[in-house]
Amino acid sequence: MISIAERLSPYTEALSVSSFRKLLIGQSLSMAGDAICLAALPIALIRTGYGAEVFGFVMAAVGVGSVIGALVGGLLADRKSPKQVLIYTDTARGCAQLAAVALFFSGTPWWCLVFAYLIFGIGIGVSRPCAQVLLAKLLPKQALVAGNGAMNFVDNLVAVLFPATLGVFIIFWDPVWGILIDGLTFFCAAIYTAMLPNFEPCALEAEFSIRETVNGIAIVAGNSKLLLGFAATLVVNVLCFPIFLVVAPYAISNRFNEEMWGVCLAASGFGACIGSIVTVLVSGHERLIGLAVTCGLFLAGAMALLGMGSSSWMAILGATLVGVVEASWLTGWATAMQTLAPEKDLGKVVAVDTLFTSGVHPFIFLGSGIVGGMVGYSQTLSLTAILSAVGTLLIGLASITLIPRSAQDFAGWCVCSGYRFAFAGPWIATELQPW
Repeated sequence: MISIAERLSPYTEALSVSSFRKLLIGQSLSMAGDAICLAALPIALIRTGYGAEVFGFVMAAVGVGSVIGALVGGLLADRKSPKQVLIYTDTARGCAQLAAVALFFSGTPWWCLVFAYLIFGIGIGVSRPCAQVLLAKLLPKQALVAGNGAMNFVDNLVAVLFPATLGVFIIFWDPVWGILIDGLTFFCAAIYTAMLPNFEPCALEAEFSIRETVNGIAIVAGNSKLLLGFAATLVVNVLCFPIFLVVAPYAISNRFNEEMWGVCLAASGFGACIGSIVTVLVSGHERLIGLAVTCGLFLAGAMALLGMGSSSWMAILGATLVGVVEASWLTGWATAMQTLAPEKDLGKVVAVDTLFTSGVHPFIFLGSGIVGGMVGYSQTLSLTAILSAVGTLLIGLASITLIPRSAQDFAGWCVCSGYRFAFAGPWIATELQPW
């Protein structure tokens, strides 16, 4: 039986690295600023006299910029110093937010804001591969899951706390100041990143071509675990979670009331904090396919509760499970990419992941709203539960075909009430094993 201290040892090892602590502090500051800005930005647009369509254009610009940035970010992370690139992107995002503040105060046309947030999105796309590569260089492999878990935990914690506390006061005062605070936090993050040690780039080829980013697709396709993990990301992160964000507010508000959606959103954030810890404690990244199947099945159950639950506790439980699944999978998947991808190509692999998630998300956001309006919001959540279950089943069956039996990690573990269920292929063993 593994003791609690042994299960927490990855956290201890990660937090004992001073460079990781500096990276965590810097990124935590920018995450807190992002959380405040997310609450303040739409209110600032409303008070300026812009409608919801302008906010849609702004968010679309961020999405398009993220896709453009991802194409370049993978190459820069592998061929240049990820530390230097991250400093530049944090500085660029800080400048973009300061420019947005100036545009709000000067009353310039709304399309100028769209351009500013296009630059902001490019910074996001470039920074993601660089942050993953930098984290992989700072921590030993056995502590990577704790590093990713700590990042996700802080991200979800501030997303719950700051909009409901400091964000509320800023909105009542002047929401533009929330955007200003976000810009300043990026400069703070750049300062902390500058304190990190320098690392030599992994790839030193002379040719620098955007086409090299496509090599990340070949690397993912050539590794069966990465390929199945990417498929699970499409089910969990690309399909189901955006549908939850778009459709669930209407389904919950229609079936209960608007206040219940606020409770569900807070429950989702709380669940995400739990999920980021659970994956570290059970070393979910080491059994990636088992983690994918577990997350997919729990997500199907969560969507069913949100779509068909007649009691408020069912809706809250469903939202909590969505948060648990989202954070658990993102923590395990990020660690799996860092450990399974060749070090010299990690940036390109993360860039492919960012490219597809950021590129497909806008279509899922738009499509889920249209489908929800046509067939009903609760019915859309129920259909999503079916899609999640079917997609998870296909991933489980594909793992049996693609991965040799001796190398299968599908003997995953599902945490439930202090016990773990042993998976053998797609079947659940009858024996319950206590921790």
